[in-house]
Amino acid sequence: MREFIMRDKKLVLGNKTYIMGIVNITPDSFSDGNQFFSVESALTQCEKLIADGADIIDIGACSTRPDSTPVSEEEEWERLKGILPELRKMTDAPISVDTFRESIAEECLEMGADIINDVSGVYSSSMAQLIKKYNAGWILMHGGVKTGKTESIVDFENGVVQSVQDFFDAVLLNAKNDGLNESNICLDIGFGFSKTNEQNIELFKNLDTLDTGLSALLSGLSRKRFIGALSEDTDVSDRLGGTLASNVLSVEKGVDIVRVHEVALHRKALTLADKLYR
Repeated sequence: MREFIMRDKKLVLGNKTYIMGIVNITPDSFSDGNQFFSVESALTQCEKLIADGADIIDIGACSTRPDSTPVSEEEEWERLKGILPELRKMTDAPISVDTFRESIAEECLEMGADIINDVSGVYSSSMAQLIKKYNAGWILMHGGVKTGKTESIVDFENGVVQSVQDFFDAVLLNAKNDGLNESNICLDIGFGFSKTNEQNIELFKNLDTLDTGLSALLSGLSRKRFIGALSEDTDVSDRLGGTLASNVLSVEKGVDIVRVHEVALHRKALTLADKLYR
């Protein structure tokens, strides 16, 4: 049986698409920057997303929008430490923290986070040991921010689909060597990270060919630029239709978790999609 394990919680995979609701506590995220920057507004949004049907809440305090420069560790932690204890009191739902820094990850796990959503694009054995210590969930994304600015288009030598598969294979092999269970890992396709619109499209069309072993597969398409380009919605706030359509199609292609801004409409759409495709 495939499942995603995160501390004392788990999601059984295969029969339902799980929804990860996004809350960016940043002033400069590409879509909702500065909307939930205060602790009060962030907690209110978390409460709304949970009521709307989110299975996971994903908190991010360091923007990864194209061409942004990550904030310092001190600033990232300053933003997170006020909300995490209050959010933990508010809900038993899995809490994910969107960070690629091990020191931040450990502080957040100490405060009750269940998942580290690692957008570095790099497998780290020391991060793996941290995940193993807490029996936490670990999301690893292809492409990633790596270092410095967060946008760097790559010419994948063997094509983008093969590059993603090779990354997934390497992650699972390294995890095995580090004694980490595949069920603690969730693999993120990395739409929009280091990829052109054409590469994103090719990757989407071939989602059902990707092999993640026993690990969960996550897709983060919400309001992405290539969704806007395909649906001719240049304004970020107008990309809900394209996001919904692509996430419904993702269910058919075997995605386990979708990361979205608008939870309520996705819950309705994906409940139907699960009945049709699973």
